[in-house]
Amino acid sequence: MAFYFCLTSTLKGAIDERFELNIPLISNPPIVDGKLNDDCWRDAPVAKGFRQRTPGDGIPESERTEVRICRDDRTLYIAARCYDSNPEGIRASVLQRDFPVRGDDYFFVLIDPYLRGREGYYFRTNPVGAKGEGLVNPSLTKPRMDWDTLWETAGSRDELGWSGEFAIPFRSLSFDPEAVEWGIDFGRWIARKQERTRWAGVSRNRSWISLEENGRITGMQGLQVGTGVDWLPYVTSRWIKEAGKEELEAEGGFDLFYKITPNLTATLTYNTDFAETEVDNRRVNLTRFPIMYPEKRDFFLEGSQNFAFATGPLAFHSRRIGLSSDGQRMNIVGGAKITGRQGRLGIGMLGMHLDNFGTLDSEEVFVGRFTYDIFEESKVGAIFTHGDPQANLDNRMTGFDINLRKTEWLEGRSITAHGFYMTSEDQVRGNGEVYGGRIAFPNYPFYATLRWKRIGEDFEPAMGFVARRGVDNYGAFAQYAFDVPESLLFRDIIFAIESSRYDLIGGGLQSETHDLTLLRLDTLAGDSISFSHKFGEEVLDDPFEIVDGIKIPAKAHVWGRWGVKGSTSAKRNLFTGIGASLGDYYDGEAFIAGGDLTWRPSMHGEIKLGARFTDAQLPSGDFNSLMTTLALRVTPNAKLSYNSLAQYDNQSEDLGLNHRLRYILKPGRDFFLVYNQGYRRTGSRFESFKDEAITKLGWTFQF
Repeated sequence: MAFYFCLTSTLKGAIDERFELNIPLISNPPIVDGKLNDDCWRDAPVAKGFRQRTPGDGIPESERTEVRICRDDRTLYIAARCYDSNPEGIRASVLQRDFPVRGDDYFFVLIDPYLRGREGYYFRTNPVGAKGEGLVNPSLTKPRMDWDTLWETAGSRDELGWSGEFAIPFRSLSFDPEAVEWGIDFGRWIARKQERTRWAGVSRNRSWISLEENGRITGMQGLQVGTGVDWLPYVTSRWIKEAGKEELEAEGGFDLFYKITPNLTATLTYNTDFAETEVDNRRVNLTRFPIMYPEKRDFFLEGSQNFAFATGPLAFHSRRIGLSSDGQRMNIVGGAKITGRQGRLGIGMLGMHLDNFGTLDSEEVFVGRFTYDIFEESKVGAIFTHGDPQANLDNRMTGFDINLRKTEWLEGRSITAHGFYMTSEDQVRGNGEVYGGRIAFPNYPFYATLRWKRIGEDFEPAMGFVARRGVDNYGAFAQYAFDVPESLLFRDIIFAIESSRYDLIGGGLQSETHDLTLLRLDTLAGDSISFSHKFGEEVLDDPFEIVDGIKIPAKAHVWGRWGVKGSTSAKRNLFTGIGASLGDYYDGEAFIAGGDLTWRPSMHGEIKLGARFTDAQLPSGDFNSLMTTLALRVTPNAKLSYNSLAQYDNQSEDLGLNHRLRYILKPGRDFFLVYNQGYRRTGSRFESFKDEAITKLGWTFQF
C-alpha cells in the first residue's frame, strides 16, 4: 500500500510538470481593460493546448485558448485570449457581479496557493467583464459564490473572439509566504457548443472545478500584502412603518480584518449589520418536519468553509445567530472570528455577543472548528459550540470527524469516506448523540454513494440544525451515464436510483423513499428531460395538520408517483426548468407541478417567473397550495444593479416585495438602498401591513 501511494504521487507530480509556468516579475503592470495590448503580455509565459471535458473526452479544444501570466510584488495578472471562429455566436448576457453565467461564454481561473488539492479560489469573467469569485474544494461541484474579495476584471470582444483580464491582489488570498510554487488551472465554457475545456484538469471523473490535476506556477517568492489590515466602517439608516407606527433610526458599525499571517485572518465586528442581505426565498412547508433556510449574510459566509463539519445534521448553522426562531432580526453587539490555516492545521473560531431581544437575555455564543491534514488528501477534525442564541438555556455540542479521500485510487478514479460523531448537552433535553458515515465513488460514468447515521432522540445542537430525531437513516445512490459520442443529438443517457429509509430507534418504520430515474436524456445543446417513478411508505404515529383544517390520519401511507421534468439551455434568451408528478399523496391523490421561466433579452436585464403548485384530494378534504415568485434584474453597467423580488403564497395569503439597489463606487466601496413591502390579502384586496426602507454605505480602507 505504501508503494502504491508513493507511485501514484510520483505519477501525479510527473503529470504536473507538463503544465508549469515560471511567472516573471514586472515593473509596469497592465491596465485592466480586457484589451491585452500592454507590453508586459508580450514576454509573459503562455498556457495553451486546452482539451475538452465535454462533449469530447480529452480531445483538443475546438476553439483555441491562450493564457498569459505575470506579476509584480503585490498583484497577480492573468490575460485570457479566447479565439472564436464565429465571433457573432459568442454569448454574453450577464453583467451583474456573482450572477449565474451558465448561459454565457466564460473563462475561469483556479488558484491553489498551497498545492494541496484541498481548497482554493475561483475567479471568473465573461466577454463583457462580469465579475464572479468563489471558493472551491473537492466536495463541491460548483464554486461557493458567497465569498467576496477585492480584485479587478474586464472583458472585450473583437473580430478574433473575446479576451479577459484579471488583477488579483495577493492580500486577497491566503498563502504560505515561504512557498515559491502555487497550483493553478484555467477553464473555458463555450455556450453555443456546450463545450468545457481545461488546461490541465481534463478528467471527467472529477468536477468541473476540481483542484487535483492543477498545473503549477513558479517564482512566487517575495510577495507583499502590506500590513494586512482592512477596516470596513458603515453607516445605515432604517425607516419602518408597521401596525400604525413609524420608526426612524440611524447607526454605524465596522468590521476590522487583520491578516495575522498571509493564511490566517482575524476579524473584529462591532454593531454588525446585514441591511443589504437578500430576502429569503419563501417556502410552503407541507411536511411534518422543519425546513432549513440558508445563510445569506456576508459576515457569516466569509470563512464559512472553515466551520464545515462532516455530513448529517448540521453541527453549526450560523443562521441561528442574530435571527429569532421566526426570522426576526436581533441586534448583534459585536464579535470576533479567526479563520485560516497554520501549516496542516485548519482553524475556525467565532464568538458573538448578542443583545437583549424580547424575553431573551443578552448572550455570548461560541463555535470552534479545527482540522488536521493527514496522508495526501485526507483530514481529521473536531468541532464544539457553546450557547443557545434563541433561548435562555445552556447548551453545548462536541463533534469529531474523519474525511478520507483518494483521487488516484483506481485508474484515475476517486473514492471518499467520511465518519463522524457528535454529542450535545442541553438544559432541557439532556444528553444526546449522533454518529454515522458515508462512502462515495464519485466518478464518470458510474457514481455511487452509501450512507448511514443514527440521530438520538435528545440530540439538540442549539447552534446547528436537525430535522429528525430518534431515527436510523440508511441511504444509497447509484447513477450510470452512457456516453453516446456518435450521436448528433444526445450527450448522455442516464439511469439512476436513490433510496432513503428512516427507522425509529425504538423499532418500526418512520418513512422510506425510492426514486427511480427511468430515463434521463442530456442533449448536446444543453437541454435535458427525465422520467421517474417514486414510491415508498410514510408512517404517522400521530395525525398532523398539513394545511389549516385538513389533517393527515395516523397510519401507514403507502404511495407511488410518476414524474417528468425537463430544462432548456440557458444559452437562449428564453429558457425554462419545469417538472410535474401525479399519484398517491398520503391517503389520497395529488398533482404537483413547479418550475420557472426566464427571459434574458440582454446583459442589462432579466425577468424570471417561478411557481410551485400542489392540488391534493384527500378523504379529510381537498386543498391546493400555490407559491409564486416574480424576479426582475436590471444592470445598466457593472457598477449599478437593481433586483426586485415579489413572492406570494395562498396559504399565508401574504405578498412580499423586496427591492434592492446596489451601486459600487469602486471595489470595496458600496451603497445599498433596500425597500421591503408586506401585503396581506383580505377578500379581493391586498392591504399593507409593513413598509421598510434601508440605506447603507460601506467603505473599505486598506493599510
